Amino acid sequence: MKYLQMLADAFFFPGSYVLKRLDITIEEDGGILRSFVNMCVWGTVVLLIGLNFTQ
Repeated sequence: MKYLQMLADAFFFPGSYVLKRLDITIEEDGGILRSFVNMCVWGTVVLLIGLNFTQ
């Protein structure tokens, strides 16, 4: 169970970090900004990995 919590924390880290830097709570955000940041970060990571394998 602790492993799953660590995995979730790592997955949500980019969005949570941005919220912390902007001094916005998760309740104020409603998940919109955090989800957007996470989507951009992990989408870029997956895209770069995918492009690396196609060459």
